[in-house]
Amino acid sequence: MKKDDTQHKPGTAVPNLNQVQHITPPAHVTTDAQADIDNLKNSYDNFLYVSKAFPNTNINSLIAKGRIYGLNPVPINGARVLELGSSCGGNIIPQALYYPNATFTGIDLSSVQVQHGNELIKSMGLTNVTLLEKDIMDIDDDFGTFDFIIVHGIWSWVPDVVKDKILSICNRNLSDRGIAYISYNTYPGWKRLEQLRDIMLYSEKHAPHDSLKDRTVYTKNVLKLIAETMKMDERSRVYSDYKIKNINRVLHSNDYYVGHEYLESYNDPVYVSQFVEWAEQQGCTYIGDESLQRSFITWLDDAVVENITALSQGNHVDKEQYYDYVYDTQFRMALLTKPINEDMINRDETITIDTLNSLYFYTALDEYDGAPPEWQDKSYISIKELMDLRKPFNVQDVVNYVTVHHPDFEIDMDRIYRRLFLLAIVGHVYVLGERYNQLPFIENKTYIPERFIKYIATLTEGNGLQYMTTGNMYNQIDQDIDEGLLFVMRLLTKPNTKKSMLAIMNENLTVERTRKDGTTFIVPNDEYLEKSLQHIENLGFFRS
Repeated sequence: MKKDDTQHKPGTAVPNLNQVQHITPPAHVTTDAQADIDNLKNSYDNFLYVSKAFPNTNINSLIAKGRIYGLNPVPINGARVLELGSSCGGNIIPQALYYPNATFTGIDLSSVQVQHGNELIKSMGLTNVTLLEKDIMDIDDDFGTFDFIIVHGIWSWVPDVVKDKILSICNRNLSDRGIAYISYNTYPGWKRLEQLRDIMLYSEKHAPHDSLKDRTVYTKNVLKLIAETMKMDERSRVYSDYKIKNINRVLHSNDYYVGHEYLESYNDPVYVSQFVEWAEQQGCTYIGDESLQRSFITWLDDAVVENITALSQGNHVDKEQYYDYVYDTQFRMALLTKPINEDMINRDETITIDTLNSLYFYTALDEYDGAPPEWQDKSYISIKELMDLRKPFNVQDVVNYVTVHHPDFEIDMDRIYRRLFLLAIVGHVYVLGERYNQLPFIENKTYIPERFIKYIATLTEGNGLQYMTTGNMYNQIDQDIDEGLLFVMRLLTKPNTKKSMLAIMNENLTVERTRKDGTTFIVPNDEYLEKSLQHIENLGFFRS
């Protein structure tokens, strides 16, 4: 596809890429910010943050996003992954589980969280993931290079000297085909939330205790009282409706999230244009946002696209900045690469057919199955029905599905390509670089490898869930695992039959559930077995 030759404003200097690549990294010297860094360490040691899996950081998805932007990321097999601020490892441990031929390294300041994470890793028996207690400022060129660098929920919450260092690492420690991911709070959307942070910081002087946990509980109660007061007055209720809604979101969030998000010393949102300039100063090249709709705007109404295009005058950074002004963006997930890849990046919002043919799609929607009755296009209907199967599919799978289920329909490949590209941009499907085979249960054929059983056992029996969430093969959180599921999994260490498993379950397992009204009931074992087998298939644990 054609390259956009107008990505720089007339009269502005084009960066010297060779010069940018040799920027000296920020020196690790004692700074005025060191006390704040130490305070951050103590904060996370004392008020543990449950370490979550984030699908946006799944390397399979990052590979796909890189291709869409015109790059050629390394494949999963043999990939080297670094996460800065890894906590207990909840974001990379599931990926290490599903991608045993990739290696994952996480570093974190918190010795407590690193210790918990390493204990979980040892219990799971994973050998391709390592957590290190290490200061980001101590990473140098000798630390090695990585194909993917993940920095989620860190950049906005550290001093500027650490921000510089993170971006420097995303240049100097990134492989030539590498992709770095950095999430950050952004303006203008965060200006609304800053009001709540200001209220909490102002009110915490009256908090009865010094611990972050106690301050969090106290300041959430302050917000609750303020919201109740706003509702008492009609004028305030009208003008502050948005603020009341934001307060309610805070009140319903976990204390550990609220404390670290709103009460830490640092929470510094920036505009996307400022972030890109900051990244370039440290030798990085901005690819675009992980959320494609913030960089690919042609999915919007024509009139909106026309106005944003007129405002941005051909500059891709200005385009994203004006998008944020219009849609009040408050959080972004930047993708960065080495300057040597600048000329490969697609800035004109097109994609090649070969790229679409190389991708896999997986539904991101949790809604009713089936296409709306008013739909007539059989290719659209077929794509929706493939999404409903909750398994990855590609362009050829769509063609095969249409051929089998709608043999009289004349296939229009252009419409299929356009539809899939649109669904990927607006986030209705996840895009993957490689297919993950979700095998179904087949009697006397499929089984579950030991590493998956150890993973679930560590999280349930080993109380690992108090430190991290469960992640599936797409790094989505699965909240439904329990010891009953583990019991069924242990019956499948080797191929088995439903009859044999059910006989063992009837002698040893009773599953009790609670209804919404508080009453309890016993789930029939045959029903529970069927649901468990489907759950295991959805988790991608079966092998043959």
